Amino acid sequence: MLQLDRRSLFMAAVASAAGSGGAYAAQDGARSGSSGQNMNLGTGKKSPFVRNIRGKILYIGDDEQERGREWFSFSFREDGQITLRAYCEIDDGRVERDVTYTMAEDFRPLDCFVRLHSQGKFLGSGWIRVTDTQAECEVFNANMGRVEQILPLPSPARSLGSHPLSCDALVLPVYDHSRPERIQSRDGGLLTSAMLDGGSGPLLSISNGTLEYVGPERVTTGAGTFDAHHYRFPSRPDATVHPSGTPRSEDIWVTHPDYTFVRAEVHGYLKNPSGFGRYELVEFDA
Repeated sequence: MLQLDRRSLFMAAVASAAGSGGAYAAQDGARSGSSGQNMNLGTGKKSPFVRNIRGKILYIGDDEQERGREWFSFSFREDGQITLRAYCEIDDGRVERDVTYTMAEDFRPLDCFVRLHSQGKFLGSGWIRVTDTQAECEVFNANMGRVEQILPLPSPARSLGSHPLSCDALVLPVYDHSRPERIQSRDGGLLTSAMLDGGSGPLLSISNGTLEYVGPERVTTGAGTFDAHHYRFPSRPDATVHPSGTPRSEDIWVTHPDYTFVRAEVHGYLKNPSGFGRYELVEFDA
């Protein structure tokens, strides 16, 4: 009997969305139409209407050991809408996350679905819809039960952090490169979990801070060499400091104009001796 695990099913769906599926093998004389001719299906032709990309990110601790992984894909549609699909595994926290997140052409959030498992058990799932004036969230959580949340917005939301690393990159379009300031305020953000690993809820909260543009850099990872742009989420004065004494900050490298994740480094965040971790794109198919 053929057995497919959750990861295999996800990767099969991503491959299908990216238009890279292989030909279907014929068995017992092949499937055929009424004419008796073989049906040629799944030859790998790409959609003429949707642009798709996909990739894989590894999560690595300060001991250089793999501590998690993420598969993601993006669909860029004719009407300008962009959809991210991501599946994440975090080994040390035993968190699994499924995310489907759709944005407008300027990367502003439209809607999102998040499903969480923690310690091998279902934790919660939630559907989020964002308008110019409010964000609404319908949640079922194993501990809280059914929750309906409506969050008024003083101005349209500019980003939604649902915690995949590929989604961290989607906060960066708020940076205005036409302005002279190297460090800019980052307002109008939403989060689906206040925990660093995203392992709660999902429930909405406001996320503000600052964002720094370091500059263009050429970066090499397991997926190749990329002409990337280096950004930084600087340490906040009120942020918790890691036991090692290192304040929290995150550096992230992405490509323009799609804001595709390439690499990230976090300082003072992880529960290891130094608080350091890095994340690298190891597979990429455009």
